[in-house]
Amino acid sequence: MNTFFNLRISRTVLVFSLLAACLTGFAQKKQMDTFNIYHASFNLPQPHPPRGGHYSSSISVIYVVTPRDWTDDIITAPMFFYQAKYTLPKGFNMQASLASLFISNRINLGPFWNKELNNHNYVGLGWQVVFDYGILNQFGFATTLTGWEQQPQIIIGHAFAKTALTVKGNLYWTNALYFSEDKNVIPFTNSFINGYSFSASFEQKLFKNRAMSLGFQLDYLRYHIIAWPAFPVNQKRYWVPEFTVGLNL
Repeated sequence: MNTFFNLRISRTVLVFSLLAACLTGFAQKKQMDTFNIYHASFNLPQPHPPRGGHYSSSISVIYVVTPRDWTDDIITAPMFFYQAKYTLPKGFNMQASLASLFISNRINLGPFWNKELNNHNYVGLGWQVVFDYGILNQFGFATTLTGWEQQPQIIIGHAFAKTALTVKGNLYWTNALYFSEDKNVIPFTNSFINGYSFSASFEQKLFKNRAMSLGFQLDYLRYHIIAWPAFPVNQKRYWVPEFTVGLNL
């Protein structure tokens, strides 16, 4: 009787031990974090696989605070912002983006070269062609803007264990702008330096292998695409802050 009782106890202990081991293993598997900031980051200027062919993208909302002198008041306007990147061999990639407020649109396209400086530190150089397009047919306006710009950039990034910090400098070189109102076209064909900007973005895990980004950019410009109808009166540059919240796709 005691032998049978001890055998049942031993079996019970064995079953519970196996069950506990399985549950422990499952919990550890559930808690295992496979997040990799190098794979999840969009802004980090890192060279991707040598053969290239990797596509990544991000979607963001940009809040632009326009100067009071442009709008007779301080207005915070959100813009939709989509970015895409396609990697090429030898650290190169092609990047394109669209910033849109329906009446104000900005399209960027151009190559970048990226290099790993040392462990976790990266640098990137880029040059993009920019097409600006604005149309306003409300509030008594019937105005259209088209324009071409060039935008050289330098990017420096650092990857931490689960996060990444990227800082960027941009120069905005306007080649030509055309204002059209009631079939009258006013050209600005003398190229000029519109201004420059400095920005910083921080990326971290949001869920699974997806990362979110928080960014701040400070522009010093004669005009911003979001307030392009005010450009003809801007003979000096203004500080324009931008705040960004994004998701890497």
